[in-house]
Amino acid sequence: MQRFHCLFFMLCLLAPLGAAEPLTDQNGKTYQTDTLFNKVTVLDFAAAWCQPCWRALPHIQDFAKQNPHVQVLVISEDDQVKGRDRLVKKLGLTLPVIWDADHQLARRMNPPGMPTTFVIDANGKVVHQQVGFDESKWAETQAVVKSLLAGAP
Repeated sequence: MQRFHCLFFMLCLLAPLGAAEPLTDQNGKTYQTDTLFNKVTVLDFAAAWCQPCWRALPHIQDFAKQNPHVQVLVISEDDQVKGRDRLVKKLGLTLPVIWDADHQLARRMNPPGMPTTFVIDANGKVVHQQVGFDESKWAETQAVVKSLLAGAP
């Protein structure tokens, strides 16, 4: 019997990891990480404990409203879902705010600070990264998105 347990344990260690768990936004919509970036996307990593995030998110929401053809997603890196929910409630966010419960997207994207905003092309390639928030950085990020949409190199 002990040999069986040892063999079972070894098989579990060698078994391939399954597909990443779907992520869920504040409205219950699920997102699969393997198909998340199939169109131009603005992806912002934020958290309730991050003061610059509180300044950035209203600008990102305005951008999302003005550009419905661009996928705009906020990824909450809070340790508990109530951090995401606090951002959503206090800022009145209607754009998708996804709680990255086990930080799978953070491990994949490796944001160097908070907030970090990525612009991702329709092929899933990161073409721009903004760390922190200020008006000039945000204007540059928006210009990158507009050039992508216009088909500029």
